Amino acid sequence: MLLHNEDQQMLADSAQRYLERGYSSAARMAATADAQGCPPARWAEFAELGWLALPIPAEAAGAAGLGGSVADLCALAEPLGQALVVEPWLASAVLGAGLLADAAPADLANEWLPALAAGRRRIALAAFEPASRFDIGGVACVASAQADGGFLLHGDKALTPGADGADAWLMLAGLSHADPSKPRELGLFLVDAATPGARAQPGVLVDGQHAATIHLDGARVAAPLKRGPADEMLSMVERSLDRATLVQGAELVGAMAQALKITLAYLKTRRQFGRAIADNQVVQHRLVDLHVEIEEARAITRAAAVTFDSGDDAARRRWCAAAKACVAQAALHVWEESVQLHGAIGMTEACEIGAYVKRLAVGTMLYGDLPFHLDRLADLSLAATPA
Repeated sequence: MLLHNEDQQMLADSAQRYLERGYSSAARMAATADAQGCPPARWAEFAELGWLALPIPAEAAGAAGLGGSVADLCALAEPLGQALVVEPWLASAVLGAGLLADAAPADLANEWLPALAAGRRRIALAAFEPASRFDIGGVACVASAQADGGFLLHGDKALTPGADGADAWLMLAGLSHADPSKPRELGLFLVDAATPGARAQPGVLVDGQHAATIHLDGARVAAPLKRGPADEMLSMVERSLDRATLVQGAELVGAMAQALKITLAYLKTRRQFGRAIADNQVVQHRLVDLHVEIEEARAITRAAAVTFDSGDDAARRRWCAAAKACVAQAALHVWEESVQLHGAIGMTEACEIGAYVKRLAVGTMLYGDLPFHLDRLADLSLAATPA
């Protein structure tokens, strides 16, 4: 397994100490109960720790970023997953801010990136639409050009983590043409959450994270941050989603490892027929199987992060699909076994393992589920194989 370098290990250790000291289950529930799922004081602490600046490139306009690699982000994500952090660090700082840094012109980057790094603003990418599932190419949202250079947006964006309470949303929309024979173009728009005609319908995921469905009915916006042929625009957004998928995989590895730790502690104290359940050899075999699967998921996620940072786009796509498929399969097994080994109490709110089961269940679905990434891996692998 690839090991963290010294800086990554220090980052992970400091995050774990901070979370163990101040992020209890009560703090997590308070964040979920917050109107926007993100208490301002906690978000400001994340900014002071540098977690919000870490995903922003150091060379980005505004000089706001720390330029963390994907491997660095994964090192931080594991303890965040272990603590079941519900604040939208991944959705806002990794996915939203990361894509804005890639796409925004210099003047807008100078305005937004320092504010995002300092925790004064939040942003989210509304990547999917209600009928598209995990296909970012299913863009039905339409942007109609206006005489003054602006655009009107019409359409809906599916449930988006981090969108509830964000100051703005990034989203793709098809650019309408008077000449239908022209190739399809997409634009990446920055939509202020207060824009008339743009409405967020908030919701809470089963694991306590906040999300929102976005409805656009003639929302007037400025020119897109970027526009171009559909393939080029989708490739840019896909890269940002792959980065978020790997970081989210590292979060799930942290949650799985903690779920196994909780389950083992329970089995060592729970007694049946005069001895601890953990003394049963069959149970020990099941626990070892879970440990091996978690370590496999950790190893492939770290390897995929290194591949991402290498800059090979074809390899990045294959490794990302393989990593998420491996992590999702392991998470499914860990949550099933955690509940079975706890018994019925594992499904109750009073039992600590229940919160981890919910996070693993949600995590397997975010940014593409197991079947989606297995299909994607097969398509990419076959495409790379000579006939």
